[in-house]
Amino acid sequence: MPKADEDSLPCGVPPGHMTLEEICADFARREAQRKHRAAVRGMTRRAFLEMAAAGAAATAAVGAAATRRSLAEEPAEESAAEPAEGPAPALPRSRVVIVTHPEVLIRGYRVNPPIIRQMLDRALLELFGAAAEKDAWLKVGREGDFVAVKHNSIGRPTLHSHTEINDAVTEQLAVQAGVSPEKMLVVDRRMPEPYMDLSEPFTLPSTKLGTRLRRLYTDHATAIVNVSVLKCHFNEGISAAMKNHLGSVNNPAAYHGWEPDRMPRSLPELNALEPLRSKTRLCIVDAVRPLFAAGPADNEEYRWDYRGLIVGTDPVAVTAVGVRILETRRHEALEKEWPMTAARQMVAHGQAIGLGNADPDRIDLVEVDMG
Repeated sequence: MPKADEDSLPCGVPPGHMTLEEICADFARREAQRKHRAAVRGMTRRAFLEMAAAGAAATAAVGAAATRRSLAEEPAEESAAEPAEGPAPALPRSRVVIVTHPEVLIRGYRVNPPIIRQMLDRALLELFGAAAEKDAWLKVGREGDFVAVKHNSIGRPTLHSHTEINDAVTEQLAVQAGVSPEKMLVVDRRMPEPYMDLSEPFTLPSTKLGTRLRRLYTDHATAIVNVSVLKCHFNEGISAAMKNHLGSVNNPAAYHGWEPDRMPRSLPELNALEPLRSKTRLCIVDAVRPLFAAGPADNEEYRWDYRGLIVGTDPVAVTAVGVRILETRRHEALEKEWPMTAARQMVAHGQAIGLGNADPDRIDLVEVDMG
């Protein structure tokens, strides 16, 4: 099947995208004042030192980040489509499955491929209430579909979504659902032509941010599988299902910032764009070894072996469940509440616009321990 991993394409990142180092510097610069205010209000010594280190890194790299960001932001023309405004319709309840397996990790960040496949099969059986694996995978894809598997490779080599998940998805879609291997494309920020071409512009309603999707999603794919990774993002935000699609647009740098009027609003509205909303059939959040603080770069001090996958069809619900998992671990680490305020704002906005469910009482959570 066609694949478009970052390592298999020409060097560099697409126009409008930053390297991981530039992303870290950009977020640190934008959030330095907010973190300083938090320090004045009262912060743990460790968190204060993180803030100081992030500010120092931002000072060194802000010039390069600002240059790349200004080149990345392309002006929007008239909007081709927008999420509907007005009161959100009443949503049906969302089902989310957390499946864990004690033997999924081999060592370090390496995983056991057969166990990943078993975990996905079990998750889909629980998610769709199917009697057989074939019936479950037919809910994701079927003969004649063109399936885009959007994964997250930016944190390589130790903080990306595992490629073994992509392999299990494409293998089972071919074997169980009859999807042609030639009609499945595994991608992140780069992909072959003509899929890399840009759509007509969209405008997000709250922020009026103009953006373009890759034509893979607007013109070619009939189904999308969203494979993200569970990690904290600058202590108050989260990288999971909704943020994963910053790899699908022309100008992700224009979204940056966890202030309440930036990513907490723009990311749900990006996912609510009709090509993404209607074509997404499965969301998988890689929670095998999450990051519960700092981010987006790796930090061993804040990693732990959760050994799980979070699976659903609602990007808001799977992200909300991920927030709860991370906040529980943060509470254990600090022995006090350490809320992810921006992440909470983001899932709340996702529910408010009718994209999905964030409230726990609107999510049917199924937990499966395969040990």
